[in-house]
Amino acid sequence: MGIRVMVIGVLAIGVLGSLYAELSTLNSILLQQSSSIQHTVKNHKPKKRNDTSNSNNKLIPSSSDISNSSMPRHHHNNHVGGYIPASSEQYISDHTIELGFDSKTASVPTCTIWKEALLQTAANKHEESAMQQQLSDFRQELATYSQLVRDFEPVGDLRLQIAPDESNLDQVCQQVELHPAGLSALFPSGQLSISPAGEYMEPLLPPLRHPEFCFDPNPKSLYDLQYLIHDFGAMCHKLKRTSRTVLVDMGASLDFHEQDSSMPAVYLTQLYERFGFTFDHVYAYEVTPTSPAHVFETVPAHLLASYHWINVGVSADPDSRLNPLKLILDNFNEDDIIIVKLDIDTAELEVPLAHQLLEDDRYHGLVDQFYFEHHVQHGELAPFWATTMKGSFKDSLDLFSSLREKGIPAHSWV
Repeated sequence: MGIRVMVIGVLAIGVLGSLYAELSTLNSILLQQSSSIQHTVKNHKPKKRNDTSNSNNKLIPSSSDISNSSMPRHHHNNHVGGYIPASSEQYISDHTIELGFDSKTASVPTCTIWKEALLQTAANKHEESAMQQQLSDFRQELATYSQLVRDFEPVGDLRLQIAPDESNLDQVCQQVELHPAGLSALFPSGQLSISPAGEYMEPLLPPLRHPEFCFDPNPKSLYDLQYLIHDFGAMCHKLKRTSRTVLVDMGASLDFHEQDSSMPAVYLTQLYERFGFTFDHVYAYEVTPTSPAHVFETVPAHLLASYHWINVGVSADPDSRLNPLKLILDNFNEDDIIIVKLDIDTAELEVPLAHQLLEDDRYHGLVDQFYFEHHVQHGELAPFWATTMKGSFKDSLDLFSSLREKGIPAHSWV
């Protein structure tokens, strides 16, 4: 009996010892996994342009998230590499070579994306089907967004509504939100791109025009700017009471300043003012000789007090007084809202100016929006651009996305 008890006791001790060893090993494994997870979270960085691991953009923050975060309110968060393209934009970027968009000599049709599968291969069938659905949804969402913008009632100069201590900034900025949950709530397809500072904008998609141009090509759809998506809520959070709002317009021909709100530059200024961004200065550069009296008669009344007509050509020399970008550096700061439009139909000047914005870090915290009509090889626009096309459609996509990565929301102009 005593021997049997002893044997049982020894066996029990052995079993307990084995269990203890297994528990110790399991505990060690869990501690290692926990440490690994913490290290991964700590070192997580925003997705770069060539990272497709989250291509559906399901975790894009809302504008209200941006407003309540610890992000600096009054200037860009210049986190290089933090630009998150919409999944449709990423798909185009990943397949520019297969689509022929790298050609610098031939104008390749760009509207195919909206009408049929692009690559038409079995390997891409599921991915392209999903993208076609996203694009179809986005097209409908864009129409809803555009209608809300057209129906938006003016709110007056936002700066005049900000308290001296800025304690009511969130309340002031909520006025310009088109949806209580933020701009992303209007685009459940997830087809919005997002800047390093958390600002939403339209995806960079062929034809770099309103998608309706692909379905009904006519002058109205060609010059329709309602494909541009502006996150005025995020822009508002950069404002101070002392901020100056400035438009630098390179290529300000009078065709864009007739008493017609459908003209692109006039539409843009009226859009900003309707959402509470009243221009203090509009620097209008135009090389075509024009009578000052005629300019005075044709400038829209809402711009007359702030309009500076500069009837000379611009220079791409960074040190020239005729370089409008130097004007920005010499006279304004990051508290100001600076809008730049570049459309002078001369690649030898336009492209160097655009690259100055890209390559000079001083501009990345100064320029809040950039609009540029980049004349490159483009199948649908070749009849309009003719001999002014320089470079490939891929060059244009790369330039705009690179500017966005630097913290400058860059948009294709008309």
